[in-house]
Amino acid sequence: MDFEQIISGRIILEFLGASARFLGYNLWTLTNDNDFRTFASFWSPRGSSQKKEDNSNRNHMIGVLFLGGFVMLLIVFNT
Repeated sequence: MDFEQIISGRIILEFLGASARFLGYNLWTLTNDNDFRTFASFWSPRGSSQKKEDNSNRNHMIGVLFLGGFVMLLIVFNT
């Protein structure tokens, strides 16, 4: 794979992960009395570089799970 494809794929997965975390957390907020969090807090939080790296890894992991689940749903419902 080209270097650009690897970088863009990681960015897309992190964006999917941050979007899934944002929607999940804020939908859960509707049922509880928690505070609403902005998308920026999931995409690039403030703090130390270790916190940013952990957040990036979490977004990547959830993005892979979200994309894998979406592909599985496509396979199940298209056969």
